[in-house]
Amino acid sequence: MDWVFNVPIKFYEYTVDEMKLRLNELTSEENIVLITSKRLIQANDLEPIIDKFGKNFTLFDESLTSLDTHLISNYFKQIREKPNMIIAIGGGTTIDFAKAISSLYEYTDNGEITIGEVVDIITSKKYLENTNPIPIIASSTTAGTGSDCTKWATVWDYDNTKKYSIDADYLYPTESWLIPELTITLPKKLTLSTALDALSHACEAYWSVSTNKIVQTLSRDAISMIVEYLPLVLEDMTNEEYRRKVYMGAFFAGLAFSNTRTTACHSISYPLTLLFGIPHGLAVSLTLGEVLKRNKEYIEDYDLFLDAWKATTADDITSWIDDVSKDIQVLKLSEFDVKREDIENIIDLTFTGGRMDNNPIIFNEKEIKEILETVY
Repeated sequence: MDWVFNVPIKFYEYTVDEMKLRLNELTSEENIVLITSKRLIQANDLEPIIDKFGKNFTLFDESLTSLDTHLISNYFKQIREKPNMIIAIGGGTTIDFAKAISSLYEYTDNGEITIGEVVDIITSKKYLENTNPIPIIASSTTAGTGSDCTKWATVWDYDNTKKYSIDADYLYPTESWLIPELTITLPKKLTLSTALDALSHACEAYWSVSTNKIVQTLSRDAISMIVEYLPLVLEDMTNEEYRRKVYMGAFFAGLAFSNTRTTACHSISYPLTLLFGIPHGLAVSLTLGEVLKRNKEYIEDYDLFLDAWKATTADDITSWIDDVSKDIQVLKLSEFDVKREDIENIIDLTFTGGRMDNNPIIFNEKEIKEILETVY
């Protein structure tokens, strides 16, 4: 057997009204914690349901675009009793926080956990010994991160300039609710950033050393939908049909990379976010075209990959990314206050195990420098 495709999640496509019905049903269950944001509550009239959850409710700050060690320690204090289930409705940070609760709560003192303990449990992989994780229901509201499809969460350690993953089979959500309507109130820059993240997931899954035919089909479908409909969404932000197409494209991308993980683009992006605060989706897309140029001879069915982009060359793909982004955020390192002399410091931090070595070719420091200087 050459490969296996596995995503042990039940996926439900809901309207907002159907989501409300499910949430109302779940309020009768004991000790279920709901995590969501003020924007989603107000935009979808969820206040009556939130009242039913009472103390078992965590209001997540949606401006927090990455899950870091300080955030975990601070937010855990709101959860004074171990939940029987977690419902996370929000972006990737919200869903990753739910995964952190599921994997780490067993090691807290009624929600009390220090930053040092968080780092130790994650880096030692002690969480893999957890025999009593908390089930998760996830609903992605940003159309891009893929956290509702995967068994891992990203945790940033800004104090030590490191990026960690919590990774365990038990972290697959038991259910994922697909609700494209929830993306309608998403701001333009976040709409762009998360969609570009999804495109990177699809591309990197396509050329990963772990790819297969199912992954590649999902990736091509994801790319086609996002490439066609993201520009339309950015012109007409409240169009539900356009939003749904981008959402489903991001979902297909999430399914694809859930079975492969990411590659060089993500590996290079991590220090860009850690050192300079570049939003994740923008950071990964910065190098997509340059990484593709170097990978192309090793990519199976490369012509079909280009067809999904409606492109004839890798430069066409870079041009598309630049064009769709230009009025929102110019995608050059210099536009994020990165100095040319900073590139040397970035290089050492780009070699992430399980990401860089998942690329069809392994780049050396000279090649990484060339990539970063090209996108400067």
